Amino acid sequence: MADENSENLDDDIPNLSEHALSALNEFLSEQEQHQIKFEQLRQKSLSSIQNYLEPNSQNEQNEEQNNVDEINIEFFKEDWQLSQFWYDEETSNTLAQEILANTSPDSRIACISAPTAFVKLKSIKPLPKQTICLFEFDTRFAVYGTNFYEYDYNKPTEFRNSSELKNSFDFILVDPPFLSEDCCTKTMITVRWIGKKENCKILICTGAVMRDLVYRLVKAKMTTFFPHHKGGLANEFRCYSSYESQTIKWAKDE
Repeated sequence: MADENSENLDDDIPNLSEHALSALNEFLSEQEQHQIKFEQLRQKSLSSIQNYLEPNSQNEQNEEQNNVDEINIEFFKEDWQLSQFWYDEETSNTLAQEILANTSPDSRIACISAPTAFVKLKSIKPLPKQTICLFEFDTRFAVYGTNFYEYDYNKPTEFRNSSELKNSFDFILVDPPFLSEDCCTKTMITVRWIGKKENCKILICTGAVMRDLVYRLVKAKMTTFFPHHKGGLANEFRCYSSYESQTIKWAKDE
């Protein structure tokens, strides 16, 4: 009976061709190396944060950016429980270039719950001179050191250096993580908290159903630009802005 059961178990194990087995081993090896590299960068980033909090040299400050030069969004797998859906490459590029085209070297840029665009901005060579910060719940992005602010939309003004950051940003890109009035409203409280009172440009990516609420909260209008995601989304996704530019145009009544 035991031999018969063993034979049945063997029958359930798929037989991989030599080519398929080689491809699988290569994939697993790449994943392992990827994780090792990411962990090394994370440890370096933690060290950089400590250097920032203590007296340090300019070389140590520069090292923080060097630690993340090799990072791209592929380092971060989407976590659907956190409602993470990464933009596709074209959308990431469009948003990054739009932000840079509408800011100056001394501008301060905030990405709220929009890590894909943030990572794209931080991977541009040469590195933009603008100060670029990410406000994000997912602490994996802490590899970016002091440019990362752990953020929970349920506590819209409770984050590191909240008082110092009030009314300090020139451009804000925001993508509320959940498609609900509660999430959108609380996230916009953060936008109004950190955005400069005058001339702060706001760009929002969220569902079409949020159109009236977004306008009511921050006077951002629906645009003709359609953000797209790598895996696609069931809900209609749109872009809203508080301004117009060569790329971003307000949509006519639909």
